[in-house]
Amino acid sequence: MNESIYYAVDVISDAINQNRKIRYKYFEYTVEKERRFRHDGADYEVSPFALIWDDENYYMLAWDSNAVKMKHYRVDKMFGATLTETEREGIEEFEKTDMSAYTKSVFGMFGGKEQKVKLRFSNHLAGAVFDRFGRDIIVIKDGNEHFTVNVNVVVSQQFLAWVFGFGEDAEIISPENVRSEMKNQAMLIAEKYQ
Repeated sequence: MNESIYYAVDVISDAINQNRKIRYKYFEYTVEKERRFRHDGADYEVSPFALIWDDENYYMLAWDSNAVKMKHYRVDKMFGATLTETEREGIEEFEKTDMSAYTKSVFGMFGGKEQKVKLRFSNHLAGAVFDRFGRDIIVIKDGNEHFTVNVNVVVSQQFLAWVFGFGEDAEIISPENVRSEMKNQAMLIAEKYQ
């Protein structure tokens, strides 16, 4: 497995340096620990722009011409990556991407809709919030024991789990749809333990 990751990283790096697309198959594991190729085994062809290291995994940030957007893919789930002769697309979109903000907004590299979210934390969690979003975020005191922040995040199960992990010391204040999503997830989890 490690050798295939190194090979894929090498192909991605070559594609970036040579301004070319790559082609590969993408898979996930079944409960039987077997590979199952996505899209019925059809090839993915994308324009790679960056490699990102997150939570012990390499991810490739690439422009997907079919979806007309930037996407990220786990490198260890790519199979048979090869360089194509086709020039990359999406450079304008990549140039608009603030990589630091992108990696802070995506939790566990799970996709979702990016939204501005207002969060309220107990003061003792300031370090954890700075670790996640950086120390340049604006912190607003909320009484003597709490503070709030407004951050752009990709709302996903992993984001909700991150907030949930702080228990009563963290709360999603707005927008209402994200607050409702957290409430629904908490209720579903509570039902499992009744």
